[in-house]
Amino acid sequence: MTITHRVDEKLKEKLEAFCERHGLKQQAVVQEAIASWLEDAEDLVLIESRRESPWVAWDDVKETP
Repeated sequence: MTITHRVDEKLKEKLEAFCERHGLKQQAVVQEAIASWLEDAEDLVLIESRRESPWVAWDDVKETP
């Protein structure tokens, strides 16, 4: 699948330079960046939902298998 989006010129230059220095393909870097961002976003949702939950004592948590 192909996704086309505009990217700020300075960001694109940094991406090109990074890939050149490290011998990476831009496609691989962008794909990994999107995957990492999505995982972080899901983790944040989980953290926020837990913050709204009642407090759980450490003694109760550490004994959970």
